[in-house]
Amino acid sequence: MSHLKTDWLCVATEGDTVDGRIIERQWIIDMGETYDYNHYVALIWPEHQKGGGNFGEVLEATWRDGDDGLARLYVSLCPNMRLIYANEEDQLLFFSIEPEEDWRGTGRTYLKGLAVTDTPASIGTTRLRFSRQRKLSEQGYYRYVISRDGKIKQEGKMKNWQNLFGIKPKFEDETPPDNTAQGDDKLQALANAVN
Repeated sequence: MSHLKTDWLCVATEGDTVDGRIIERQWIIDMGETYDYNHYVALIWPEHQKGGGNFGEVLEATWRDGDDGLARLYVSLCPNMRLIYANEEDQLLFFSIEPEEDWRGTGRTYLKGLAVTDTPASIGTTRLRFSRQRKLSEQGYYRYVISRDGKIKQEGKMKNWQNLFGIKPKFEDETPPDNTAQGDDKLQALANAVN
């Protein structure tokens, strides 16, 4: 599993969809209240197609009313490389929910899956954007770095405890330090040993 995690993203709004269906308010409430990653993980599918592999996982779900009084379903995602690459090409930018009514005989609706699509049926969904930029504040953006070996990492220079003491952080691409600490270098050696 990737270690990336998005902010809260709106994936559905109650009411009429653009293709003539209706997303029930109670569905939104149920999915936001019942979703449990440890119970059943909703996977992310490209255009609802399950034959070619998933594009990540739904980590959490919640719901809340918008300023217009309509219930909205929000999720936090753990995307994989397939979704990030598609997003870089401006593909699969929006969401479509896969609700399962009467989940296991409970009488409540569960978020069984989530699709990424270029043709969302629900209004008000967040446009998915991944960015390599460091100083983005728009909702829906997530900062990441793709290393030369093609692996995704969180930003290496994010604030950490070493910055509080003026110590240079040790990152994966650095060579291991020698453990001969002298004088003022003892604190740096301790920091490197903890990493």
